[in-house]
Amino acid sequence: MSEAVLLDVAGISAGYRRVAILHRISLALAAGERLAVVGANGAGKTTLLRAIMGQIPLSAGRIRFAGEVLDGASIARRARAGLGYCPEGRQLFPLMSVAENLELGAARVAAAERRLRREEVLAIFPRLRNLLSREAGLLSGGEQQMVAIGRALMGRPRLLLLDEPSTGLAPRIVHELYAALAGLAAVAILVVEQNARAALRFADRAIVLADGAIVAAAPAAELLNDPRVVEAYVGAGRMAPA
Repeated sequence: MSEAVLLDVAGISAGYRRVAILHRISLALAAGERLAVVGANGAGKTTLLRAIMGQIPLSAGRIRFAGEVLDGASIARRARAGLGYCPEGRQLFPLMSVAENLELGAARVAAAERRLRREEVLAIFPRLRNLLSREAGLLSGGEQQMVAIGRALMGRPRLLLLDEPSTGLAPRIVHELYAALAGLAAVAILVVEQNARAALRFADRAIVLADGAIVAAAPAAELLNDPRVVEAYVGAGRMAPA
């Protein structure tokens, strides 16, 4: 992945105040590739995404995106560079319409361009087309997750960071969501999940986090077909059939 590397995370450590969460994490992601990060609650998955997005500072290591060193870069600068982030819990504005929530993801572009991008999102999540005028807080959990991902896609990211997108969703909706994401061939995706089976079925490669460190890394299909590996760090319940 030398010339094709889009994201290069080299030996980063990070945490909150004096509490270290991540310990010398290194990973690389190529353009258009899908990487899953799985692990139990508290393994450091969300902290990893927040460090990449610049929400928390690094105490060691370096992050490069498309060849640019991101150390000290603001969240806005990272977004302009092509990082898109869909946080855990969706974080929508419940009293605003679906259309308004989507357009917040491209607030700085002209109205005509926003409409074009919205059409692109609706092609990915056609279920949202008839819900554009509905308040986001009235949607089902699966529909809200589609809006949250759609809002991130409105920025036309080169890399999409997804934090626990399947949380609280029925297996059928999880399958529908990942099937839609699988069609994003031009967008690299880094997804962190406790739902190991869903993430490993979707991804090209995967890493397993435990206590803020990488304890396994392999092609996703290899981890999916070796449940002992995931059970050791995630728990058998997370590998239950979907």
